[in-house]
Amino acid sequence: MAILRLDSKLLEKLTNKTGKSQKYLREQISKKANKLGISSEAAQILWAKEKGLGTASYQRKLSPGIQEEVRNSLPSVFAQLRPSETPAQKKATTVNRKSQVAAAIEYLLQDEELRDRCKDLLRAKKHYDRPIREATTVLDDRLKKLSGIKNMLPQDLIGKVLNPDPQKAVIVVSSERPEQEGFFSICKGLGLSFRNPTHHNLSNKFTQQDAMKFCGFIDAILALIGQGKVQTSKS
Repeated sequence: MAILRLDSKLLEKLTNKTGKSQKYLREQISKKANKLGISSEAAQILWAKEKGLGTASYQRKLSPGIQEEVRNSLPSVFAQLRPSETPAQKKATTVNRKSQVAAAIEYLLQDEELRDRCKDLLRAKKHYDRPIREATTVLDDRLKKLSGIKNMLPQDLIGKVLNPDPQKAVIVVSSERPEQEGFFSICKGLGLSFRNPTHHNLSNKFTQQDAMKFCGFIDAILALIGQGKVQTSKS
């Protein structure tokens, strides 16, 4: 039975957090699993997220298929963690807000290095130019690592590694020139519009939501780069 595969340590944390018996928690996790059409392991992770518990170490132990169930079901967590409206629920609102942010980060940022370097900055109360700065640094570093090019200015690096001409590019995202050129232009634009300003000046114009969206976009860019073909013979 699926219920037997629940993580005992995480179940114990849920018991301590909620004050409910393990029997009750198992029943509720089973109901959530049936309602969402997912495994009990994924439902347990979602339950823990809703209660504000850290789940990264437990989630990594799950099979890729179950991890995907968790990611696909995370929007349901956002929907349930709605801000409270009465003064008596103010404390619960703060906890729920933190849970929402943590769940959103895990949902948006699939790249482990990007998530590891940006999650604390995204959870901060201010200065959201910092995760944008860090995300563009991760992108720059990823291009250097994959291409083997170490000493080159960021904009020159993008032009070299993601050359609009697939025949000249070190990393070919698409063999179709218009698509390769489009991807190059996106990365060049990110450098000019976001990397350069945040690396040379401090800014308070970005909100937490701005930073979350930006890091999510960088995550998608990193995934496409990772799927590209590396032409190591390019000089």
